[in-house]
Amino acid sequence: MGRTRSFDLDDALDTAVEMFWRQGFEATSIQNLCQAMEIQPGSVYAAFGSKRELFVATVRRYVETVSADAAERLTGVESGLQGLRDYFAHLVDAMVEGKRRWGCLITNSLVELTQRDPELAGLLTEHLARLRAAFAAALARAAGDGELRPGAGPESAGLLVAVVQGMNVLAKTRPGRAELQAVADSALAGLTP
Repeated sequence: MGRTRSFDLDDALDTAVEMFWRQGFEATSIQNLCQAMEIQPGSVYAAFGSKRELFVATVRRYVETVSADAAERLTGVESGLQGLRDYFAHLVDAMVEGKRRWGCLITNSLVELTQRDPELAGLLTEHLARLRAAFAAALARAAGDGELRPGAGPESAGLLVAVVQGMNVLAKTRPGRAELQAVADSALAGLTP
C-alpha cells in the first residue's frame, strides 16, 4: 500500500506556478521546485510523474485561477466596453504591482516551448482561443450597445489578444504604468467612436 501524501497539492501547484512563471521551464530545476514546494523529489514524481507533467499541471492551474479571473473581468459586467476597460486596468495593475511583471506564464511558455512540444503548444493555444472568445463576447455586447465605432466588433478579438500578448512581453522590461496604460488605451481607442 502506498504512503499517504503529506503535502497539499494545491499549495504545491501554486508554488510551482510561481517558479515556472518567473523562471521558465528550462531554467527551473526539479531541485529548485522541490526546495520551494518543501517536498522530496520522490513525492513530486509520485504526484506528477515528471517535470513536464508538473509543468502541464501548473499551466492548467494558471488557466483555472489567473486566466479565469481575467475572463470574469470581461464577462462579469453588463457593459462590454466596461468589461474591456476593467480587464486592461487590472492587467496594467498586475504588470506594475503584481506577478504579471514576470509576463504571462502562457505567453512565456509559448515563446519558450511551442517549437519543441506540439502537445503543450496545443494546450497553450487553447488558452488563447478562450481569451479570444471572452474578448469577442465583450466586443459583441459593446457593439450591440453602440459603444464601438462602426466596423468594430467581435472580429477585433484577435487584435486584443495580440495586444495583450505584446503587453505580456513588454511587462518583463518593467516599462512602468504610463507606458502600459498608453498601449491599452490606444487599443481601446481604435475600437471606440
